[in-house]
Amino acid sequence: MSAQAETLDTSVVPASAAPSAPVTGWRRFVADCLLVSGASVVCQVLGTVTSLVLRMCVDPAQMGVWQAVKMLLGYANYANLGVSKGAAREFTIARGRGDTSAAEHGLNLAFTVNTLTSLAYAAVLVAAGVWIALSGGGAWSGAWAVGMIVAGALAVLQRHVTFQVTILRAAQQFGVTSQLSVLEAALTLAVCGLATWRWGLAGLYASTAAVMAASLVYVERHRASRLAWAWHWAEIRRLVAIGAPILLAGTVSSLFRSLDKLMILACMSDREFQLGCYSLALMVATAVYGLGNTLSLVLLPRYGEKYGQSGSRRDVAMLAARSSEFLGAALGLVAAVAAVAAPPLLARLLPDYQPGLAPLLWLLPGTVAIALALPPSQYLVAVEREARALWTVVAATVLAAVGNYAALKAGWGLSGVAASTAASYLVYMALSVAVSFWSELEVRERVRFVAMHALAIAPASSTAIALELAWSGSDASWPAAAAKVVVVVAVWGASAASAWRLGGWDSAFRQDVGWAKRSAGPPSFGLVSEAGPKNGGPALRLAHPTGSTGLFDEVPRQGDEPHLD
Repeated sequence: MSAQAETLDTSVVPASAAPSAPVTGWRRFVADCLLVSGASVVCQVLGTVTSLVLRMCVDPAQMGVWQAVKMLLGYANYANLGVSKGAAREFTIARGRGDTSAAEHGLNLAFTVNTLTSLAYAAVLVAAGVWIALSGGGAWSGAWAVGMIVAGALAVLQRHVTFQVTILRAAQQFGVTSQLSVLEAALTLAVCGLATWRWGLAGLYASTAAVMAASLVYVERHRASRLAWAWHWAEIRRLVAIGAPILLAGTVSSLFRSLDKLMILACMSDREFQLGCYSLALMVATAVYGLGNTLSLVLLPRYGEKYGQSGSRRDVAMLAARSSEFLGAALGLVAAVAAVAAPPLLARLLPDYQPGLAPLLWLLPGTVAIALALPPSQYLVAVEREARALWTVVAATVLAAVGNYAALKAGWGLSGVAASTAASYLVYMALSVAVSFWSELEVRERVRFVAMHALAIAPASSTAIALELAWSGSDASWPAAAAKVVVVVAVWGASAASAWRLGGWDSAFRQDVGWAKRSAGPPSFGLVSEAGPKNGGPALRLAHPTGSTGLFDEVPRQGDEPHLD
């Protein structure tokens, strides 16, 4: 990554240099949020259409084989034991220091480990496919054999593309990653849809490989770092020690968010029907959490960059607390609108699923809470306390299992499960804040954190719940439902405007504008320390703009990797 440097007069302090602001400023942060979320919406729409098209082109059994192939490809992300996550975390911190040479060596080590482990994983899948083909048992043995071999071949390609995307996110080049996501989604719809319609499952295999190859060409043309083979066993062990807890925490978090479904399947007699109905509430809650997860793509690289720039956990804590306010305001609006808009719409589209609407009012506040646990968890990763994030989610998972089991045994049904799940999400958020940046904040900053989140979330959410309890959305007419949405949006707008002024966000953004006007370079240039936190030199330099933003943690790309369907 090239950088254009310019020494500046340190007496002119930009907004981005403030302890609670990102290195590149709040305006850039908001712009990146809008870019990433907009691309995600496009990918979700294209991905939904693609899913419907593929299901019209293959029968359920073939789709079942394809889903298994996707699952096997997903498992490839665990083969490197987290070394890529550790290397990417070190890279973001090094960016803040203004010295990425040592971190790039870590990226090369991660590239080597990624390639070798994905080749080993691919060999296992190919061997399994050959064994299934030779055994020849069952009507679908041929499809399974080809699927295993294809999964093995794609695993290596996918890991390389995914790691390049991880580096692009660490480098905050979210313009590139957003374009890649939209490109993949469009190609999947056009190429995979046509090939599957023409040649069935075999066409789906071949077209998926073609889309992945196109993704590889794209990331190689826009790569943030030129990777090379390298090996240093001691450094690899250190990167695994960093990345393994991050990887494990992500795995446990997935289990945590799936416990309600697993408990329904384990404890209810008509489990299939109940889970099917509950999936209606989950569909809406997942969309709300997806917004929080998408916006979190913007946060983590900024935390690491801030830590590298200042070397102060307190500065990163203040940044995490302030960015959580922005996340809470966005989630508060979406969750409140969903609470009043989803019931009438879903009740008419899917009347057989109506038992799943009652749990929605319980589940939505919990979903906002678990999404707000992302900033403190990411803070722990950025400031080298990733083990705390792991043990926090483990504790919350145990609590959720006990609570869900008790609710089901008490006969409280789906609403009981949703209420217990929401309670566990709230406890998880509180634990995450408590073990992360809470101790770094002063009393007035803690008061601000609580007050600003309450102001951004509580008025609209309580209004939506009150309206739903007074006039059930599933029975409401369209004009009544529209009126409730208008009331909720108006309440949110008033509370958000108050939070904007009382929280000083207007001043923060004006300072960003003022710095852009005073600086000699383009307004998208960000300020970083030339000397870094170690030696504390006074010189500053303007970093060359790096596109948009993202999360170095290797979550699926926007659109949930649409080329995998």
